[in-house]
Amino acid sequence: MREDGLSENGVTSTAARTGAVIGVLDRFPVLVLGLLLVGAFCASSAAPLAGLYVVEGLGQPPWKISMVAVVQVCVTLLVNRGFGRAIDRGFPVKILLITSILCFALGMFILGAIRNYWVYLCLVSILLGIGAGALSVMYSFGRLFAEQTGRDVVKFNGFLRIQTSLGWMVGPAASLSLYGAFGFAATYFTISGLAAVWFVVCLLIVPSAFKTHHPNSLKSGAKVPFNFGLLQACVPVFFIAAANVVFVSAMPLYFSTELGLVASSAGFALSVKCLVEVVVIYFCAKLIRKVGERKGMLISAVLGAIFFGLIHEAGTLVDVLVLAVLDGAYYGIFAGISMTFVQNFAKDQPGIATGYYVSTLFVGGLLGNLLTGVVASAYDFRTTVLMACLFAAIGAVILLISRDVDPDAKTAASSR
Repeated sequence: MREDGLSENGVTSTAARTGAVIGVLDRFPVLVLGLLLVGAFCASSAAPLAGLYVVEGLGQPPWKISMVAVVQVCVTLLVNRGFGRAIDRGFPVKILLITSILCFALGMFILGAIRNYWVYLCLVSILLGIGAGALSVMYSFGRLFAEQTGRDVVKFNGFLRIQTSLGWMVGPAASLSLYGAFGFAATYFTISGLAAVWFVVCLLIVPSAFKTHHPNSLKSGAKVPFNFGLLQACVPVFFIAAANVVFVSAMPLYFSTELGLVASSAGFALSVKCLVEVVVIYFCAKLIRKVGERKGMLISAVLGAIFFGLIHEAGTLVDVLVLAVLDGAYYGIFAGISMTFVQNFAKDQPGIATGYYVSTLFVGGLLGNLLTGVVASAYDFRTTVLMACLFAAIGAVILLISRDVDPDAKTAASSR
């Protein structure tokens, strides 16, 4: 990638260095994917410990988990909004990403050093909320990098989502194993150390002056125009994401207490799902080229509704494992398409679009977790599966009556 020379020597030198780094990343795009993989591994390692830490580590009632989750998600929503606008105004991506990583690392260190619920709620949850903004920034960085190096954006977005899936395949199991052997403090200190590695990788990979290249990005101080299409695109993403979280939250107890399966059945089902999911994400670019993003999302929602309906009637481990293939197929399509689907409604503002997308996932996840507990307490875990089916069906209906993004608004991207 070439950078235009500017008159001032300092600016010219910075542009030259940025162009040199981009040139290296262009030849070795695996470095960009590796940055996201390390980040996904760190974030996923911390995720399964939150509830355990509040209940077993701090001796608090389970309802206090929700308080921490609400604070963290609210902070993340604000951070994603602010970071997205900053990216589209031309603010360097690296500064935003470093800020999130440092907050995440500090939060993990404090959890290991200070065992106090109010410190967790009032300080650490805020730090982790800021740290969660790294996901949106890394997705935005990946999108801009793909555009600036002439890559197929859809395919590269799929590769980015694969890194997230791979991180989540390994991170939770690793952190839970470490916790079982050494306890909370050692586990949180280890994750903090991994975050330090993530920080170093970010310093080495992300160019210091890397920023958006869109000529129509937001000007400093300019108001963000209301984008109804972008908001509409997030609605089905919300319902499909919430459906997945509802089922995943209920699945272990649903399988063991109501289907009478062995406790490890949920782990086996998740392994099958994740394996299929990664394979499906890899081929999503071909699906989009054939049917488009909206119809691809519609296929995902329909398959999801079918899966939840069938798993509601499952009775054996064989049933569960066979249906896990369908689970991985529907969610793999969703993961491989949804980010591009949302971003295409604000092509010149990828920071804001990606912030909306990630925030939608967080809100869907929060609502899904809360509803799982409420519905399971009032009825049973089998009913939560029907609720997941309803959410997926609602997402399908919205996609069915929605319109595709204006083709003229799409940014051309050459395949590589």
